[in-house]
Amino acid sequence: MTETASVGIGDKSPVTKALRLLAHVARCKEPVALAELSRVIGLPKPTTYRLLRTLESAGFVQRDPLTRRHLIGTVFEDVALSALRHGTGHGTRRLVMDQLAQRLGARINLVVLRSGNVLFVEWVESTSPLRVDIDPTTPMPVHCTASGKLLLAFAPQELRDSVLRSAPFPARTRNTITSARALQAELTEIRRRGHSEDNEELLPGVNCLAVPIFNRDGEVVAGLAAMVPVASVPLAQLRRHLPDLSEAARRISQEIGGASTSATAALPSG
Repeated sequence: MTETASVGIGDKSPVTKALRLLAHVARCKEPVALAELSRVIGLPKPTTYRLLRTLESAGFVQRDPLTRRHLIGTVFEDVALSALRHGTGHGTRRLVMDQLAQRLGARINLVVLRSGNVLFVEWVESTSPLRVDIDPTTPMPVHCTASGKLLLAFAPQELRDSVLRSAPFPARTRNTITSARALQAELTEIRRRGHSEDNEELLPGVNCLAVPIFNRDGEVVAGLAAMVPVASVPLAQLRRHLPDLSEAARRISQEIGGASTSATAALPSG
């Protein structure tokens, strides 16, 4: 688990204590128990419990009813997404995405996973007359989108297992992966090569490439995708722009505090 750094005089403030708790829960890859939170934050269990109940009632934290462990709540997710969309790095990120859209002639999407679906954080429409029209408010499935498969490939094993157990998956096109075995093989391949592809799996006549966005710990937290009609840019041609897409992802990772190394260098091999 990520250790939470100690802070100074403000440490005695209930607000500061609650924020430290919230930050630690947000950084944990798995739900965390009360005893561990108390130990890591350095607070008595009764104090930790009271603060957690306050955060829980406000929707910033939620508790698993079976394990009684704590994880981030939906209100905090909304705040985090708003911060990502409108934070100080928004202008730089938008410029990078605009430049990429013009260079590739593709729609560029910045996406995250939420509640088992792909959620658009930001997007730039293609400058080409022939473009892909998608409602950004519509949740997108993970099994047949480049971004969804990418984020699922690097998600915690528990989430991957949960998705795989829901097979067979609905077929959106004749190319859609519908079996758990085929999707598992695809996720393994994505982790090996460091990017994901959608070869007309979501929409007929549309292909897509996606590469990872990293946080400061080298974890994949979002995906950057180029989506384009096959008639405009066939998949083989789109693959030639993978270095451009990866470079844009590297710059965005730096902007949000991620690793400064290349994206592929930080990816696990297995």
